[in-house]
Amino acid sequence: MVGRVPPYSSDDDRSEGNERAALYTTGALITRALERQGSCTLDALASRLPACTWNQIFMAVDALSREGTISLQPRAHCQYLVSLVSVRTHALRRVDLDRPVADTRQRTGDPFGE
Repeated sequence: MVGRVPPYSSDDDRSEGNERAALYTTGALITRALERQGSCTLDALASRLPACTWNQIFMAVDALSREGTISLQPRAHCQYLVSLVSVRTHALRRVDLDRPVADTRQRTGDPFGE
């Protein structure tokens, strides 16, 4: 057994936790930038957040758009406008009066567990 690596180690947990934390942090930065400066293209958003990599921004934008926090609208070739969804629209999208909250979370696949 000496020198063997188990198929699952605590390093896996730390790596996953770090990725989730980075995704949440990047999502918060994106939301704050859109609140302060308004809608912009995905490229402009990346230039507004120089501390984040393109991959971090892309993954956070994907998660935020899937949960309904932001919207993406196609513009010119390979360009997308990123906008915050209004609080009212966001709340209406997520409420299903026929299902308990836990079922709604499972159905929507909320990446942040909210």
